[in-house]
Amino acid sequence: MKKLSPVVLALSTVFLLAACNDKEEKKSPSQVLAKVNDGEITVHQLNFVLGQVPNASAEQKQQILDQLIDQELLVNKATELKLDREPNVVQAIEASKRQILAQAAAERVIGKPAEPSKAAIDDFYAKNSGLFADRKNYEFVMFLLDKSKFDDAVIAQLDTAVTPMQVKAILDGAKIAYETNEGSRAAEQLPMQMLPKFVAMKQGDILSMNEGDKIMLLQLKDSQPAPVTPAEAEPLIKRYLSTNDAQENAKTKLKALRAAAKIEYLQKFASAPVAAPTTGAASAVDESLKAGLKGLK
Repeated sequence: MKKLSPVVLALSTVFLLAACNDKEEKKSPSQVLAKVNDGEITVHQLNFVLGQVPNASAEQKQQILDQLIDQELLVNKATELKLDREPNVVQAIEASKRQILAQAAAERVIGKPAEPSKAAIDDFYAKNSGLFADRKNYEFVMFLLDKSKFDDAVIAQLDTAVTPMQVKAILDGAKIAYETNEGSRAAEQLPMQMLPKFVAMKQGDILSMNEGDKIMLLQLKDSQPAPVTPAEAEPLIKRYLSTNDAQENAKTKLKALRAAAKIEYLQKFASAPVAAPTTGAASAVDESLKAGLKGLK
């Protein structure tokens, strides 16, 4: 699914907030930036969108104002066509309204996360040396095969393989179908909990990762050091720890709200939430930290 830009999302919110406002507001002429038929675009609407575009230039402000005008025209057309009465549109507006209110409540109840201490940042840096001081870029020969075929006998044979040809011979001999290719991976693209093992790999060594009902064998072809200094890592770690702290705080506060509320399930689809399987992709480093590290090297 294509992600909407912050500006588009902000414009959508402007429309929604306007749609949810039942009272007609009187605006002073100085607040009005443009008139569209019987409607008006105000400086408050523009400023709301500009909150997503820091230090916007005059050209960007004009572009956003034009987008607000286009939006107003489409809202007028929707009203003319009575689209605001169609069930799917009403449901979408209500869902968006609920999301905005829930987000506002979350921000008020949870509050701003505390800034991580220097000690916490240094500790994270030291405990994740594979991401920072010992960070490497890896080149692998990869083999994807059915997990059910990956038994102890095959594992024992693979322990003796030091070249891709030897791995292929073992898999072929065991009549195991596989797909193979070569690829590069930066440390942040690998499962965080396995990074110490990847750091210790020597050329020809093999590690395995779960990929759903498949097993991915990664045989090290080459690796190159690509360390990240404490100064480079500090803003990335700070953002990562703040995000994690906010998520944990949100879980705690939401758990308290659920405990204080009277909740009755009239229909349940499962006895308990099913945890997602831990795969190579799912257990990789947080996206924000991954993007930050990629930007450094």
